[in-house]
Amino acid sequence: MLICVDLDGTLLDTIPANAASYRAALEEQGFTVTDEYYAERCNGGYYKEFLRPLMGGDPDPADVERVHDRKKELYGQFLHTVRPNRALFELLQNMRAAGHRLACVTTGSRRNATEVLSHFGCVCWFDLILTSEDVEKSKPDPEGYLRAMAQFGVTPAETMIFEDSGPGLAAAKASGAAVFKVEQF
Repeated sequence: MLICVDLDGTLLDTIPANAASYRAALEEQGFTVTDEYYAERCNGGYYKEFLRPLMGGDPDPADVERVHDRKKELYGQFLHTVRPNRALFELLQNMRAAGHRLACVTTGSRRNATEVLSHFGCVCWFDLILTSEDVEKSKPDPEGYLRAMAQFGVTPAETMIFEDSGPGLAAAKASGAAVFKVEQF
């Protein structure tokens, strides 16, 4: 059995760390964003969509990438604000102990995913970590989940996926695996 989990909003509440690191990166460039705006309208994997309005509506794409890269650099300073999903942590530990494979499939960056998983001492639990750098099509496309299944030679019937967001749930459902929605923790 393969168990796939999304990182942001499913395994970990990373909104405070993402919001704080984006705020710091934007402020360095002379722009502002509140944590409330970030929490209500922003999703880290879709940064181009929410950074443009904050940066004047039609910023130079290089400036958007510069802010995003700086956000990734600053992220580690705010890991103390991340909250783990303790119930899912326990479930994953039990599933791993029972011999199941674990994969993390996230729209986040490899750098930030590895950083936050290491912070919580669970990066070693995962047999595979797929990030935005590993796929051509981001969620809601099922590419990440299908790649995880292919990596371990399992079928959708042999796969469980834990997700929270609309795009993530759409990707999970499109993969054909069993899907478990995480609404709050």
